[in-house]
Amino acid sequence: MSRSGRKIKKYEIILCILVLAVIAAGLLLPKTGNLVLLDELCNAAVIWIACIYVIVRALRNRTALSLSGKTARAAVVIICITAVFWFSKDIVLDLAAGPQTATLTDIQVSETQAHTGSFSHHYYLTGSDHNGEKVRAEITGEEYNRLPKGGTVTIEYYEHTRRIVKVY
Repeated sequence: MSRSGRKIKKYEIILCILVLAVIAAGLLLPKTGNLVLLDELCNAAVIWIACIYVIVRALRNRTALSLSGKTARAAVVIICITAVFWFSKDIVLDLAAGPQTATLTDIQVSETQAHTGSFSHHYYLTGSDHNGEKVRAEITGEEYNRLPKGGTVTIEYYEHTRRIVKVY
């Protein structure tokens, strides 16, 4: 039995490094502030890179395929393109609309932590806007300690991604 002889290509190594760099940037970017959409973009970029890689691999395979093989390849491409659009839609909508200002009443702050440690520690602000809709967005640990429970706060945030630019 022989091995397939498939070697890792240079572009695959570059893609892996790029994905790791995007993930690292996403971990280092602040959870609130002017760069919050850049953090969202890092999250979406990982999906984009993975989908582009899968599409390129599916379309590069030029061997003679049966009709079912071509159908499967087309389905993979369609699924990847749909995933890219799905994970990008909120970012595009927020870029088009810009940040919104809302006054939240009866605010609550909460924290969650998964088993993986400091990178999985998240703080959230929840409150009702003037329409009575619940708004839940991630905040920093400093804001978590500073914000009064049950009070009122004004925030500038992106409506679709629920990312806060500034807490007043």
